[in-house]
Amino acid sequence: MSRFYVGVDVQPAGLFFAVLQRNRPQTRLVGLRFESLEGVLEASSRKPNIHDARRFVEGLRRGVDSLAGQEERIALSLPDRAGRIYLTDIDAPFKTHDEGVEVLKWRLKANLPAAPTQVQLDYQVFDKHESGRQRCIVAALARPVLEQYEDLVNEAGRHAIQIDFHSLNLYNYYRPRLDLGDEFILVSLEQGMLGIQYVLDHGLCYQRVRNFKLNPERAFREITRTLVEAYESFPSMKRCAVFAHVDPGVGPEIDKLLCSAFDREVKCLDPALKRFGGEGRTGGLQPVGPVVAALGAAERMM
Repeated sequence: MSRFYVGVDVQPAGLFFAVLQRNRPQTRLVGLRFESLEGVLEASSRKPNIHDARRFVEGLRRGVDSLAGQEERIALSLPDRAGRIYLTDIDAPFKTHDEGVEVLKWRLKANLPAAPTQVQLDYQVFDKHESGRQRCIVAALARPVLEQYEDLVNEAGRHAIQIDFHSLNLYNYYRPRLDLGDEFILVSLEQGMLGIQYVLDHGLCYQRVRNFKLNPERAFREITRTLVEAYESFPSMKRCAVFAHVDPGVGPEIDKLLCSAFDREVKCLDPALKRFGGEGRTGGLQPVGPVVAALGAAERMM
């Protein structure tokens, strides 16, 4: 049997687990699970997130044990509010990856979640011009935040092989399996969160994630306010295709709201969990955002 690939999406409500196995020609869904951790975690980019380490460790160990046995490797998907994601342009290429880290820390120092020496930063270059100018997507975590997650994962007998953010793993799940084109907007409407990502030539050009209690009027206002700002920097966003991940139960009128906010057709995406082989134990979980992000995290390890 092939090894298990475990994705864990961390949310204030608890931990969402997705476990996959490579089983050609299909990937097999081993199972999904939710471990409630109400009151244990508060997402913050400036201070450690977990208030009750024992409950977090027990929940993580219990969730992985139940689906993947003694598998030690996991991919951790953190709340977007636990860190920062930046999109920035740099005038000249970096000689080494480490040089890029130092240059970007200096460039972004006024907006980092902590002092540059107390920040773990990584980046990816996704657009280069002949002039040497390049665009980078940058992820930053305050070291106390990152180290707490790493220490507690290790205490649970696991190792976080990959650490990423919820919104990026949601994108990672949909992008490889759907023909979204070279330019599109992905909007996510989840319980308590709205995300808007603009992708051009397979590179993320714009992202905004907001946490708020979702209702149609507030969602409409927030989307239109975000688009006014984004269109100034990226006018072609006005014409590109729009796709949406919408959590089950968000509301029956959401299609009309999205079409009205974007002033064009919006295609709601099907997470298509049925495409996985096997009869995975889903625990009654619906394909809400944290489930999809956990699956996207697990797939990145494959």
